[in-house]
Amino acid sequence: MNDLTTSPPADALKSGVRDYWNANPCGTQFTEMERGSKAFYDEVERFRYENQPFMHALCKFDAFKGKTLLEVGCGLGTDILQFARNGAITTGVDLTEESVALAEKRFQLYGVQGNFRTADAENLPFDDNSFDVVYSFGVLHHTPNTQKAIDEIHRVLKPNGEIVIMLYHKHSLHVWLGVPAYFLYGLTKGKLWGYDEWVRIYDGKHNPLGKAYSRRELQEMFSKFKHVRFQTCDTLRRRFPKWLNDLNQKWFATWAGFYIMIYGTK
Repeated sequence: MNDLTTSPPADALKSGVRDYWNANPCGTQFTEMERGSKAFYDEVERFRYENQPFMHALCKFDAFKGKTLLEVGCGLGTDILQFARNGAITTGVDLTEESVALAEKRFQLYGVQGNFRTADAENLPFDDNSFDVVYSFGVLHHTPNTQKAIDEIHRVLKPNGEIVIMLYHKHSLHVWLGVPAYFLYGLTKGKLWGYDEWVRIYDGKHNPLGKAYSRRELQEMFSKFKHVRFQTCDTLRRRFPKWLNDLNQKWFATWAGFYIMIYGTK
């Protein structure tokens, strides 16, 4: 893929997204443990929260006891398990059958209650006003029509219900520093690689789709919601030395992080 490539039709693109994540559920790349074993789930969880230490506070895992919570894009069930452990009544959906199966197995293995089903974020299989909370972390920028997915979240959320969502942030150090370097690298390969390509490969060179947004764009995309606010953050970069990670977390992550948390109510 390069900047001169014509994008495939939405249905074909979504099929490619499904196939990619079905073969590569997010988190499986960080462990060599037997897939579906307790050691596998424990290692995925340890890695996730050690490298994204902001999550317990910013994702509000302990804030929704007794509330009905939907996670859109539940993956292996790592985050939704934290909500369930803290008393939320949880439902998880994912575009891929493999992730749903692994999330179900995880909850069974740990003896935790939760409901799971395969579903498309752009066409959620729930009635209007069904959930107190909708959560989604790093998912909606991988579906062709992100706005439709956001509108679906608004539809299934109860009046005064709450959203906690993470999308990739366009005005971030990851983009500002990475795009020029990636463009120059592409030229050495005879390719015209730029912004879109740089964002896409964050989740793997074969990942078919990834997008990032500015605060201004997100204000418009979430205009149906009330009290919308943002908070940027960033993962610890495994290729960075500790001092550089510390510098990034202290000085840049909270305003120019690659992850932007979106909060709001219906």
